[in-house]
Amino acid sequence: MSVSIWRKLLKDSAIYGGADFFSKLLSFIFFPLMARYISVTEFGAMELIFTIIGLLGVIVNVGLNNAVQRFYWDKDTPESSRPVIVSSALLVQVVAGLVVMLLGAAAVVSYGAVVGWEGQSFDGRVLLFALVFMAVSQWIQFALDVLRLHFRPWRFFALSILSRVSGLLLAAWLVIQMGARLDGILGAQALVAVLVLPLALALISKDLVLGVSLAWVKTLVAFGYPFIFAAFAYWIFGAIDRWMLASMSSVEEVGIYSVAFRFSSVVLFVSMAFGQAWSPVAMKIRTENPEGYRRIFATVLLALFMAMALVGGGVALFSGEGIALLLPEEYQGSAAVLIPLCLGVVLQATQQVTAVGISIERKSHLIAKISWCAVAVNVLLNLWLIPLFGALGAAWATAVTYLFMTATYLAFTQYLHPLDISWGRLLTAGVAVMGLFGVALLARQTELAFSVIILKCFALAVFCGIGAFVLPLKKVLS
Repeated sequence: MSVSIWRKLLKDSAIYGGADFFSKLLSFIFFPLMARYISVTEFGAMELIFTIIGLLGVIVNVGLNNAVQRFYWDKDTPESSRPVIVSSALLVQVVAGLVVMLLGAAAVVSYGAVVGWEGQSFDGRVLLFALVFMAVSQWIQFALDVLRLHFRPWRFFALSILSRVSGLLLAAWLVIQMGARLDGILGAQALVAVLVLPLALALISKDLVLGVSLAWVKTLVAFGYPFIFAAFAYWIFGAIDRWMLASMSSVEEVGIYSVAFRFSSVVLFVSMAFGQAWSPVAMKIRTENPEGYRRIFATVLLALFMAMALVGGGVALFSGEGIALLLPEEYQGSAAVLIPLCLGVVLQATQQVTAVGISIERKSHLIAKISWCAVAVNVLLNLWLIPLFGALGAAWATAVTYLFMTATYLAFTQYLHPLDISWGRLLTAGVAVMGLFGVALLARQTELAFSVIILKCFALAVFCGIGAFVLPLKKVLS
């Protein structure tokens, strides 16, 4: 794998991550600010609405973003077919979005006519705005993903910031200056999405044609629709630990877990940035290097595993000191919970490579099945560990579930489309990662003790040395 490819991955990861960072930062500032102008009831209703439209968006997407990424740079896809793939997938998403919007609008109008909005914290307009925002934002996201396939990270950055930030800023102005409520928040974001959509389509216009292939529609939908079920499984998996904590332990434990989860999102942020850069590159590598891509993928898996472990292990090592510095004493229990959550994110990040063989062989239904098996594993582990350890038990259940998922993905990849993995190196990397997180567990503390900090820094240095042995520089760049 050449130096230029590694540089491109790092550069693109930084740009994609930057777009996500600025968007999330503004959202972080926006919602507490809005809480000063809208009631708790309205805030809760808004969160519920966003949850519902998020699930509807999964249906509108039909998994076609994943499907286009799978086939666009495939070695068996002629260059002339790429615009047909993009146009066919977009047409399906537009039709799906219009159908969901019309059905949703009919339900909203019917509810208003039969029951009415008297006594509600919002009216039907808010839900109609939400439906428009849901569908149009899915179409914009489709354009963003196509820009990644075009390897246009700066265009991605500009469009992402414009579509996400402009809506939040307009919503803030309407609420603060004009006295709007939920109708202003949802209406502003829907309006901005509609205005930005033409620009989004213009940026991918080279892949938009009038010719649509029914054969490609069938192929794309057949590959993409299992991701709907996988997305629902991930949604349940992402929320069920808090539900079970609340019912089997206490609300305080939910709070401790949630605080630790917020800190672990720092590691998740790095993983997501890499994933956005990697997914379009992967298939192009396979097309351009048919003899060596299996070795390249295996090298990327090792490099990703070690790099994410370095980031996640660093956060885990200093979890106690960090939380003690930033939060009151009552939250210090989150430090222990943060360690297995960081390990879970490290394991989750590897799925971007361990599942590649499943994608290449078009067995996306396996991803949905494995996702639902993971939900079952997580529930069983939570039933066992939460009564014993509370939030810490839920965190370990999450980490073990991600280990189950990535190991299962890798097993199927090796069965369907094996990579040239050096199992000795991978095992050594796994032992080093376990050792690093073991030090984080044993040396966890909330006081700033110089000797302990030196020990943790030494553990990181040893881990980097093992990483240099497991992943020699000449091998990575060959």
